[in-house]
Amino acid sequence: MVAKLSPKVRITESVILQASNEVSRINDNQIIGFHVRLGKPQSDGGRLASYYYFYRIGGRNGRQVNYFIGNSSNIDAGLARRIAVQIQPHVKAEKDILKMKFEAEKSNVRLKDFWLYLGRDFFVKKYKNQADAIRNIEAIILPAIGSVHLDKLSHQLVELRVVRPMQKRNTLSQLKVVISQLRGLLKHAVQCHYLTVQPLASFDIEQEKTPITTKISATLSGAQIKGLYYRASKVGRNAVYLYTLRLQILTGLDLTTICASYRQDIRTNLWSLRASNGKLTGKIIPLSGPLKLLLKEILKTFPRAQSLYLFPAKKSSGKQQTMDVRSLAKAQQRFIFDVQQVTLSMSQLLSNIERAMIEAKLDPLVVAHLFNKKLADYLTLDVKDPKILTALETWYKA
Repeated sequence: MVAKLSPKVRITESVILQASNEVSRINDNQIIGFHVRLGKPQSDGGRLASYYYFYRIGGRNGRQVNYFIGNSSNIDAGLARRIAVQIQPHVKAEKDILKMKFEAEKSNVRLKDFWLYLGRDFFVKKYKNQADAIRNIEAIILPAIGSVHLDKLSHQLVELRVVRPMQKRNTLSQLKVVISQLRGLLKHAVQCHYLTVQPLASFDIEQEKTPITTKISATLSGAQIKGLYYRASKVGRNAVYLYTLRLQILTGLDLTTICASYRQDIRTNLWSLRASNGKLTGKIIPLSGPLKLLLKEILKTFPRAQSLYLFPAKKSSGKQQTMDVRSLAKAQQRFIFDVQQVTLSMSQLLSNIERAMIEAKLDPLVVAHLFNKKLADYLTLDVKDPKILTALETWYKA
């Protein structure tokens, strides 16, 4: 019998062995949610079989979980099935298996797991400015030390992975806030009995910080701007601030305009722009080359069909919201400093892009149009003037 992608197959070792190479997944016909995923054929002809139990918490629109049971390197189909049978009644009782595992392993919990199940809700209830606090934890703390087990956290580790990188970015005022929020999270871990002592109780940033020498400049060359674009396209997949930076470099648009854009404003070869009040300005950016490809990538990366905005906020109380412009600007500034060791405001960034366009010999009237310069009526370009597309294509190739 050759297994097919069908819920009417009982998962056994023989079914897996007889599955053709075209079959990548087999669903069990008796245990809803239990399935096996088959890897590519190996040199010995065998395929790695990975067993999962899929379930939802909170109904059809609730959180989806694909619980990993194990793979053929350590268990067989029979054992995986017995584990699935044990999981099944808990799922029917609407219990979260991952959370049960998390609670059963208090002595071996990672910071990011504690944040997911207990920390985030605590911050929502405790902090008035919960959006900023949550953003700091998820954008700064978790990428740095989220995979560290709670009992392994120490002064030295936080100093190495959190404090020093922020000092290099010259974000000392933000650093104090971030460490304060991390202290609050770890204090909550102590209160929940996931830690016996607060590892950062005596952590003093003033004593730990070192002098920083920062090169401050308002000037980037065309080559440096090109370098920024290249680096932004190679790192930080799904990082909104890197996508917005690339859009700014390609078009000269400010962050407010980019964040005000609706998904529906991008049609075939045209991007219609909006003001911060949501009304169309009548201005249009023609799409071609890397700009067209970038916008396609953005629409694919953030595929929220129900979202109004091109860059929707991660969480909002039933109201459509876009990403916070101020937070994106700060993130872009940190990235620019890391890459070019230059501190720029957002207005300075746009001035640098404008100057680089002129140096790349773009039509001055097009540059004036892109950057909203006031010109005499007879010099003002129509929004669909072909000169705009020609100039932008020159810029893309510069």
